[in-house]
Amino acid sequence: MKNLLYKEFSLCMPLQVPLFLCFAFMIMIPSYPYLVAGFFICNAIFYSFMTAAMENDVTFSLLLPVSKAQIVRAKMLFVQIIQCVSLVLFSGVAVLNFFAHKNAGNNAGTTSSLTLIGAFLLLYCVFNLAFIPRYYKAPHKAGRIFLLSAVSVFVFIAIFEGFMIATEALHETVPFFAFIKTYIDTFPTTAAAWAYQGAFFAVCVLIYIAANEVCYKRAKAEFEMAEI
Repeated sequence: MKNLLYKEFSLCMPLQVPLFLCFAFMIMIPSYPYLVAGFFICNAIFYSFMTAAMENDVTFSLLLPVSKAQIVRAKMLFVQIIQCVSLVLFSGVAVLNFFAHKNAGNNAGTTSSLTLIGAFLLLYCVFNLAFIPRYYKAPHKAGRIFLLSAVSVFVFIAIFEGFMIATEALHETVPFFAFIKTYIDTFPTTAAAWAYQGAFFAVCVLIYIAANEVCYKRAKAEFEMAEI
């Protein structure tokens, strides 16, 4: 597995990956739908798959003394490492946002907070499930598959950010949205906010782990049946 991961980072990581990780600084933009930054990380992962396709990585990997399951597992770990690195960057920039904008809120969506980091995990779940299994079914159709996956990602962004926009607009009149605004959609500065957001983040981590295991099994099954 170590050698397969080394292959991924050596042959399948284009310049777009570190470049698009810099989009984490979009979280510094005032009044912006910050989850859009997560789409650029998904885009970077797509470019890594495109690079693999252009380099005939699937054919090369099949010539190695490893199973198809190991090939898929290594690719999944590669993707998860990129996504986890992005979360670290997002977290750091969220802290910078708090000090720069004094927790001013976000009229265009989710405030920079632990809730936002959890939402990025959910976004990655949507992308991984929509893209990776289909890629292993037909690697030569990666571009078309990414477009379909991008639609799924933007639907998720629209729903989640739309809910937070509603929270920003209605928190002074609707008690439920007041609770969300006070404890969930804010940079956590109180024990209660940390507790609620920590619980939300923990649930998102569990969903991310479970979703990626489902993704791996589906991708492995598609790869086993694919005629390559």
